[in-house]
Amino acid sequence: MLENGRLMDFYDNYSPYMEIDLMKMEDGYPDTYSGNKCPHLYRCPSCLEDKVVFIKE
Repeated sequence: MLENGRLMDFYDNYSPYMEIDLMKMEDGYPDTYSGNKCPHLYRCPSCLEDKVVFIKE
């Protein structure tokens, strides 16, 4: 699996420039803001499967 960065950076063209804590409140995961977790997107280069992995900040 290869790490592709924060999941929220892939939402739209302006997402990478938005405030991180603001995006955590709207990312659809209930405990990313309060639990100090950051969802990152991982992709397998051979089968192209995507997986979200929560990284502790």
